[in-house]
Order: sequence, then structure tokens, then C-alpha cells
Amino acid sequence: MADGAWTRITVTTSLEAVEAVIGLLMNAGVGGVEISDPRIWEEEATAPDHYGELYPEVVPVPSDAFVEVIAYLAGDCRDCEIISAIQRQVPALMEAGLNPGPARVDTTLVADSDWAHGWKDFYHTQRVGQRIVIRPSWEVYVPHDDDVVLAIDPGMAFGTGEHKTTRLCLVQLERLMRPQLIVYDIGCGSGILSLAAAKLGASRVEACDLDPVAVQVAKENVADNGLQGVISIHKGPIDVLDGKADLIVANIITDVIIDILPAVARRLVPGGYFVAGGIIGECKDEVLAAHANADLAVVAEELDDDWLCLVSTI
Repeated sequence: MADGAWTRITVTTSLEAVEAVIGLLMNAGVGGVEISDPRIWEEEATAPDHYGELYPEVVPVPSDAFVEVIAYLAGDCRDCEIISAIQRQVPALMEAGLNPGPARVDTTLVADSDWAHGWKDFYHTQRVGQRIVIRPSWEVYVPHDDDVVLAIDPGMAFGTGEHKTTRLCLVQLERLMRPQLIVYDIGCGSGILSLAAAKLGASRVEACDLDPVAVQVAKENVADNGLQGVISIHKGPIDVLDGKADLIVANIITDVIIDILPAVARRLVPGGYFVAGGIIGECKDEVLAAHANADLAVVAEELDDDWLCLVSTI
């Protein structure tokens, strides 16, 4: 293992297989993922108001364009069995009825400093919904009167606001939040949803993640936003959170959403809401059935491309 280095794993796949690829990488022990979807940059660069950022000339992106799912493992793992396993598992998604696209798995050894700073050139201040503004910690932004500004340094944790699943959840939080609510954030990643809930008026936010890297990154983002007195970050599954919440949000993957629904139902106050993101659209019927089995009634849904966000209540 090379000290001070990381193995960058880049899986080139189809949009429909992204969630399954994320699941494979998480099972392999990666510390969070980054999704590079050319459709995101096309949308950002052609938006009517993108706060003065300069983007290169955008070539229209075909609807079937490939997606890169990027993850990191500590040290030099290029010749490890874990990489060989991923290289076998991604093409094998075809057997599960998914089109994995090129199913290419590439690895690169990168130094800490190369990884930590190179991606910053592509991450800029952006607005989500009506009031939420996501500001990279190294950029300056002068807020409008009603802006809710989140200073984010995602590090190796998922959650920059670039991906559609995060944006869908942020929009629902903006719609549902009321002052003094208690909020749980399951699989918090960078902590972006926790920060949004706190700045939208939550009295207390309890967040958890299985990944120790995400837990550390989220704690740093909480401190950078001065919200240590409102947000608590825990390592572990939803079971580490006691009591009940007015609103629970989870932006993870379909299988995990289904698995945690009974625990979510037990932790919601009557009339409370659950915002579930990270759901692939073709799994909608399965997820709706699981909500019904957990006595959660779906009251709103929003689809962006093939990503689905559901809001339910008990």
C-alpha cells in the first residue's frame, strides 16, 4: 500500500445502472462516490442564471450518454482482488436485467493533494430551489436577502448538490421545513441535507452515516457553518438515532431505502414526513409497495430523468 495515496476507481456505465454500480462500490468498501454525468454540466451551463460562472462551450448531450461513477480506496489497490471483483461484477449486471453500458472499470493511483484539489475547478456556487445556495468553501458569494447559503467542502463524501438526487431532496426540504422541527438525516454523506434543514429552521438535526470518512467530512462542514449546536453526526445506521423526528430524509440507494422503511415509520411522529431520494425510476412500483407495507402513505413524488424522490407520511 502506498502511503499518502489513493486508488481512483472510475466505472463507465449507463444511467440505468448507476445505482447498482454505486451499490457494488459501497460493498467493496469505498468511502463515498462521485457521479460525473455530462447532462448535469449541460443543464448548469444553459441555465438562465448561474451566478456568473464561466463554462466551456456546451455540446448537446445525447440522452443515452454514459455516466462515470468515481470512488476511492486508500493506498495502491490497483492489483488487489477487490478491483478484480469489481471488474467482474459490473459486466455481470447484465444478468440482473440492467444494461451496464461499456462496463469499463479503470484505476489510477493519485496523491492526496492531486485528489483533494483537482476537482475543485469544476465545482461552483449554485442555486437549488428558490432559496438554497450551495457555496464551495473556497468561493465567495454575496447572498440575496432571503438566501439560505450552505458552505460545503465535500471531501471524499457524497453530496455536493451537483447530482439530481441531492437536488430533489433539497427542493423537498425547502418545501416541507418549518421552524423548530426535529430532523433525521440517514446516510448523510457530506452533511449537505443536514445543513439545509438546520438553516431552514430545524431545532435539532441528528445525522448518521456508515462511512467514517463521511462522518468526519460532515462534522467539518457542520463546524464550518457554525451549526455544532444544532446538528449531531453519528457513525452507524438509523438504529443509532433514538426517539422520534418530525422529518426524516435519506438520499441513498433503492435497496437501502426499502430496508430502512420499517425503522423510519417507527421514528416518525404522527403526521411527520419522510423524504426518500436516490431511487432509480424503474424501481418505483417496488418502492411504493414497500412504503405501503411499512404503513407510509406517499403524498408527493418528483422525477428528474430517471431519478425519483418520494415524500411519505404516517
